[in-house]
Amino acid sequence: MQRHGLALLLDRARHLYPSTDFRRLRAALTAKTGIEIGGPSGVFQNANRWPLYAVIGHLDMLDFAPTTIWTTTGAGSPPPVGRRIVGETTDMAEVQSASYDFVLASHVLEHLANPLKGLSEWKRVLKPGGILVLVVPHRDATFDHRRPVTTIEHLRSDEVSDVGEDDSTHLNEILELHDLGRDPEAGDPVNFAQRARSNLQHRSLHHHVFLTQTLLTLIDAMGMEVLFLDHSLPHHVCVAARTVTGTPQNSGYLANAASWRRSSPFPSDRRQP
Repeated sequence: MQRHGLALLLDRARHLYPSTDFRRLRAALTAKTGIEIGGPSGVFQNANRWPLYAVIGHLDMLDFAPTTIWTTTGAGSPPPVGRRIVGETTDMAEVQSASYDFVLASHVLEHLANPLKGLSEWKRVLKPGGILVLVVPHRDATFDHRRPVTTIEHLRSDEVSDVGEDDSTHLNEILELHDLGRDPEAGDPVNFAQRARSNLQHRSLHHHVFLTQTLLTLIDAMGMEVLFLDHSLPHHVCVAARTVTGTPQNSGYLANAASWRRSSPFPSDRRQP
């Protein structure tokens, strides 16, 4: 309890006094053109931890359907949006390669049956040196806390097998281990099971479960270089990374002694890998 209270105070302080790394990220996105997958997102609003909407120049949006179960969640209004695209984020045929300065995706990656395929598409549409900003829920603080962490080997297998969004590999695990006590919007077990079994329509399931280390390793495997890492209560992990030529230099983030392990509010992160 004491740890959680201290983390909450630090979380509020960082919003008032953003880190040097975040100020650099904001500067890199100022007046730039990008696309958001599945937005708009509350975490990028002015009153929240990573207020990026206030500085970007132009934002297109892509979602799998014209309306989703998140459409009316009150995330707020982003800057004036240009093109609104309906399509699969793992096959963005409507978007030309190297056409955006940045890609935003908040709480999207865990909903993809094939995250590496999605990341490959997001990287494809970035210009050289373009920036990807990802936010995912940390397993410890969500309804996924009983589930095993997804391994990189599993994600690579999904990519090789070209797993589609109709995949139900994790359905039984979710139905057994999903903590409905931490997910009041999901309803009772019967309603939750009905929605879970029609996931291709709703896309509500978390196919995969992440720790901070998982996300960093995934970014490194994509050949992208980490620029920014931050945590925010109750359950957010934010990583920004850029495309690079050659081998990305991520050893400082991936090291066992990396500073983020000590400062993370999530217990699994603070344990020795």
